[in-house]
Amino acid sequence: MAVGSTRERFPNDLLLVQFLRSAKRCANQRPFIHDHFGFDKSLEELIADILRMRDLVRQQLPTSAFTERGILKEEAPYVAVLTRSGYEFIVAFFAVRVLGGAPIPFGSGILPEEARYFVNSSNASCILAGRDCYEKAERIAALTSGSPDSKTIVSIPISCDAEPVKEIDVTIDETLTMDPRGPGLVIFTSGTTGPPKGAVLPRICIVFQPDAPANCQTVCFRPPHWLGGAISLIEPMLTGKQLHILRERAGVEKIWKVIRDNRITGTGFTPGVLREMKEWLEVQSEDEQEEYIKAFKNIGIIHCAGAMVSPSVLRFWKSRTGLVFNNVYGSTEVGGLATFKILDGTQRSDAIGVAFPGIKVKLTAGDHGEICVKSPFMLTHYIGDEEMTRAAFDDEGYFKTGDFAQLRDGEYIFSGRANTDYILFRHYRIPSVQVEVALTALPYVTEACVLGVPDHEAKQICAAVVRLTRDQEELQGRNSAHRIDLARLRTDMNETLPKWMLPVLVKVLEPGEEMPQTVSQKPIKKQIIKACFGVEESWSAENEVPGVEYWGSMPSPEEADTKPWDWQGLQRADFKAEA
Repeated sequence: MAVGSTRERFPNDLLLVQFLRSAKRCANQRPFIHDHFGFDKSLEELIADILRMRDLVRQQLPTSAFTERGILKEEAPYVAVLTRSGYEFIVAFFAVRVLGGAPIPFGSGILPEEARYFVNSSNASCILAGRDCYEKAERIAALTSGSPDSKTIVSIPISCDAEPVKEIDVTIDETLTMDPRGPGLVIFTSGTTGPPKGAVLPRICIVFQPDAPANCQTVCFRPPHWLGGAISLIEPMLTGKQLHILRERAGVEKIWKVIRDNRITGTGFTPGVLREMKEWLEVQSEDEQEEYIKAFKNIGIIHCAGAMVSPSVLRFWKSRTGLVFNNVYGSTEVGGLATFKILDGTQRSDAIGVAFPGIKVKLTAGDHGEICVKSPFMLTHYIGDEEMTRAAFDDEGYFKTGDFAQLRDGEYIFSGRANTDYILFRHYRIPSVQVEVALTALPYVTEACVLGVPDHEAKQICAAVVRLTRDQEELQGRNSAHRIDLARLRTDMNETLPKWMLPVLVKVLEPGEEMPQTVSQKPIKKQIIKACFGVEESWSAENEVPGVEYWGSMPSPEEADTKPWDWQGLQRADFKAEA
């Protein structure tokens, strides 16, 4: 069968329907995909590579893996994808969807032993590998197939050089309809609460994005094994946006230059990326800053997700660009999006607003409690774990996010994460997000991570890792009298927080020093505790750690008698007696 002939048909998957409509609307634009890994591709070339990839999978897997219609059987729909190239991921993603399957993107740095866990837990049928990852895929396949209780796994190279189709005349097979709630994408989520969990997102996830106006361009700088990265690669193919894909770990300088050199009209950011872009821009000349900001304004709306943006970063982008700032709350399990809040720079940065249209949100205790979400795009189940799947939903079918919020004046205010974002200090439950908000509201702080460090006497003590603004770093570099220390932080924070919530352990990052983070720039708190505070099991005041200041886990006598509610009215006499 000739590639791209009128006999070529895709199954009736809503995502594929939208993809083909967009591809036909944007045909004959070369190139449409600019991958800095070495590909400049048209949509005609993309379609050809998808069709060839589909055929390669059918050739390599046994016929028993497919139905009579050439679709992967329901009991084994999962296909692993290992690549460093965004274009190769796009090819693999759509080829798997054409086969009725669900891709599982791997991080390119994954270890074979880690990949074996993902392959075995998902019962993946094969590994589609990019040109720079094929050798690793072979090692993973050999390691997996070598297990006594495992089936044989094959690795298949991702097509990236097929002859382009002359015309995009692929059609939809209306007799082969795919269930919109069937498996469409698998993202393994963080194992901070146990082993990594394979969240199965439905085929309908990412669908129903509106068509983009003509000449829209976007940029992807995140890897596809994070949902935000996968969406930023696939969504442009569905809506008709030219796509620029940066190499892994490209850095914010590359992001700025793509924005400057191309008319980027939209993309998404994380708070960490916005902070790094801010800091990089601030050391450029005034003329260069104006040039970059002028180009940045083509984006129109700043969409920020993944964490809470600090007030200083928010104020910078609002004052320098004047753009709408959309603060988005969501998670992998809910399909990426749950609520949004347009921030004008004056509200608190933990305001997450209201639910997106078509998505329902509630709190377990009415006006406060755990955030629960019901969405057509949310996960259907965790792979191979019925018990965890049942525990993830309440009786009304809402997904329990593990995040907490308050409802004020009809809008949600983020309070923190269950367990990890609450510090159990003696009889107190300290919301770490609230402490982070107070820290980042200080004019000389640009980033903060607040966490509970294990302590034998107090269960946990409130610790903070702080990054100062560039101006403050330069100021105290010239004059040590202006140095920011723990005493200054506690004094300034006590204007808005009670004493019991103030950090007693602090590490101020040196210029250029980084704290451990995930690929999505979320702090890895267990690693931070060890790397920044030198704690293996429990904090010890006897061991001095360079760059770390300790206040003590109990207040001094003068602190015990301060303004009302500094200690919630609890143990004030005990504090005096023990001092």
